[in-house]
Amino acid sequence: MKEEKVDQIGYDYIDQPVPQNERRSWWEITFITSGFSLAVSGMFAGAALATEMTLMSVIGTILLGNILLTVIGGAMGAIGATTGVPTSMIAKRAFGRYAAILISLLWAIVLVGWFSVQTGFFGQAINAMLPRDNFLTSTSIASLWGGALMITTAFIGYKAIRMLSNVAIPLLLILSVVGIWTALSYVGGWSELETVTEGSLTVLSATTIVVGTFVTGAVIQPDISRFAKSAKDAWIAMFLGMVVANGFIVFAGAVTALAMGTGDLPAAMVSLGLGIPGLIILIGAQWTSNDSNLYSASISFANVFKIKRAYIVLIVGIVGTILGAIGVADYFTLFLSTIGTIIPPIAGVVVADYYILNKEKYLKRNYTDSNIIWPAFLAWGIGILAGLFLNFGIAAVNSLVVAFLVHLLLSKFANKK
Repeated sequence: MKEEKVDQIGYDYIDQPVPQNERRSWWEITFITSGFSLAVSGMFAGAALATEMTLMSVIGTILLGNILLTVIGGAMGAIGATTGVPTSMIAKRAFGRYAAILISLLWAIVLVGWFSVQTGFFGQAINAMLPRDNFLTSTSIASLWGGALMITTAFIGYKAIRMLSNVAIPLLLILSVVGIWTALSYVGGWSELETVTEGSLTVLSATTIVVGTFVTGAVIQPDISRFAKSAKDAWIAMFLGMVVANGFIVFAGAVTALAMGTGDLPAAMVSLGLGIPGLIILIGAQWTSNDSNLYSASISFANVFKIKRAYIVLIVGIVGTILGAIGVADYFTLFLSTIGTIIPPIAGVVVADYYILNKEKYLKRNYTDSNIIWPAFLAWGIGILAGLFLNFGIAAVNSLVVAFLVHLLLSKFANKK
C-alpha cells in the first residue's frame, strides 16, 4: 500500500521520512532554497533600503539580516534533514496532534495567500514590462498563465521544483549580474551612483525588512531540507541560499535603484534594451519562489485533510491564481502580514524542543503524538504577542526568542509538577 502511494505523482513522502536513496546532493538543495528566496519583492526591499541608507550600510544590513535568516532556517532545516519529514509532521512532535492541525492550517493559509498576491504581482509586472495592447501581456491574463506555470511544478512536486531550480538559478544569477553591470555602465560606474546620506531608517528597521523577505521560508525549510543527505548539507544550503542568493537579489535592487531610479531590475533591463533577459529574470524569479509557497501549503493541507497533495495543489492553486488575476488578493496584504506573525515563534518552540528538551521523540518512527502539548502551545501564543507588541528589536526575532525561552521555562515547570 505504501509503495503504491510513493509511486504516485506528487506524493513526495509527505507523511513518512524520505528514504536515503531519494536524498539529494547539497548543491541541489542549495538551488531549491535559492529559488524559494529569489523573488522580485526582494529587489524592492533593496530599493527601499537604498533610499534611506548609504550603500555600505545597505551591504551591512543585508549581511546581518541574511545571517539571522541562515540561523533560523539552518536550525529548522537540520531538523528536516535528520528526521526526513516536512514541517507539518515536525510540528506534531513539538505541539501535539490537535495543536499542529491548527498551526498547519494557519501557515498554509498564509502561504496560499502570498501565492495569490505574488501571482497578481506577476501579472502586473509583465504588463508593466510589456505594456503593448497584447492579450497575453494584460495583467489578468499574465496572472493566469503565470499562476499555471507555478501550479505545474508544485503539482508534480519536489522533482519538478528541483529540475527547474537546477536550470533557473544559475541562469538568473548570471543575467542579474549582466543587468547590474549594464546599469552601472549606463551611469558611468560605481562612483556615479547617487548614494544618499543616512536617512531615518535605522539598522534594526532595515534588518527587519531583510528578514521579512524570507522569514516564513526559513521556518518551513524542512519541507525542502528533508531531501538533504545530512544536517550539514541543510546548513550549507541555507547559508548559500541566504547570504549569497537572497543577499545578492536584495543588493541588486539597491544598486539598480541608485543607478536607474527603480529597484525593479527586470524593468530596468527593459529600459536598457535588455528586454528578453529582463523577462527571463522576472518569470524565473517569481516561478521558482511562488511554486514553493504552493508546494509547502499543499503538504500542510494534505497532512491535515488526508487528501492527495497533487489534488490540493490544483484546487488551491486555481483559486489563488484567480484571486490574483482579478486583484482581490491585493486587499489581503495587510492581513497576511499580520497573520504572518504566527510563523516565526513556531521555530522558537521547535528549536527548543528538538535541540534541548525532547530530541529523542523526533527520531522515533513509532512515536505516538500527544493530542496537545500545553507548554509548547502557550509558548507559541506568548511568542506571537511578543512579536506584535514589543516595540524594540526585530519583531520576527523577538517572537522566536520569546517562544524559545517560554517553552523551556514552561516545560521545566511542567516536568517538576
